[in-house]
Amino acid sequence: MANTNTTATADTATTAPANGTADGRPDGAAGAVWDALNAAPDGATVSALAEASGSSRATVTKALTAFADAGRAVRTPGEGTGRGRTPDVWAPVVPTVTTGAASTTSAGDTPPAAPADDAATDAAPSPGATEAGVISPDTLATAMQVLADEADRRAAAAESLRKAQEEEAERRARVDAELRKAEQRESARVILTDLLSTVTTTLAAIAADDDEQVARGMDDIARYAGSVRRTTRATTTGTGTRTARAAGDRSAPSPLRPLVVQHLNAFPELEFTPGEIAKVLDRSSGAVANALDTLVGHGEAVLTCERPRRFRAANPTTDRATGDGTTTSSGDGDSKNAA
Repeated sequence: MANTNTTATADTATTAPANGTADGRPDGAAGAVWDALNAAPDGATVSALAEASGSSRATVTKALTAFADAGRAVRTPGEGTGRGRTPDVWAPVVPTVTTGAASTTSAGDTPPAAPADDAATDAAPSPGATEAGVISPDTLATAMQVLADEADRRAAAAESLRKAQEEEAERRARVDAELRKAEQRESARVILTDLLSTVTTTLAAIAADDDEQVARGMDDIARYAGSVRRTTRATTTGTGTRTARAAGDRSAPSPLRPLVVQHLNAFPELEFTPGEIAKVLDRSSGAVANALDTLVGHGEAVLTCERPRRFRAANPTTDRATGDGTTTSSGDGDSKNAA
């Protein structure tokens, strides 16, 4: 217990601490803090008291804690804000005086001991105060709102992507359908063109009483009829994927006469029927027959036999057109003229 000196009278008694003055002011650095605190009766922060007393914040904090323990100072905690809280405010306690036989007590009756170490740390915040680093309710609410907005944004982006994928799938389906339709129409065009040529040639063979050509033409017509049926089914019952061309269809329409001329020139000493050339070129015999007739008219092929019709490559030096669709060699013509 601290040693005190007491001076008593009949009416009053004053108690002064041994390490302070008679008015209760502590000695040393704590005294300077005490003076600064009493100079701000409305309260001051630790920073303001440290500047006013010329002491460190640690010294001021320790002295104020001692004053508060002795009942000579009171602290008002700072208020919380969005990013922390305001500094605590310290104020001196107003002294209470009792007259008569009772002793006179002031705020300096039990002065706190002077702080011994200026390097002490700041006092811990009082219970209930918001500690530094703790997220305030306002900050937490803002963060939750940001997360909710982000969730809404992601949901909207996912929905937009889903719609874009559906639209792209529909576009591709339309393009596939258009391509499939174009392929089917092209296949039908090729088949019908060859069929028309075969029918025309077969009718001509019937008129010419060419039984062999008629038989071959009828076979070609039956084969093309099957291709027409398959193409019709593919057109009317098209699926979501592209279908291959029907068996017997031509891979792509190409000029036929150059192919026929090439075949004839490859075997200039041989004679061929339209059906024989058609089998080699994988084309209809009717189309080949039409091509051969055109080549004869142009002097590029020679009709060597009417029944069955046979053709060979033309020899420009010896063959000449007769005007009736056939050609004769120049030697034969000369002998006839001579006769």
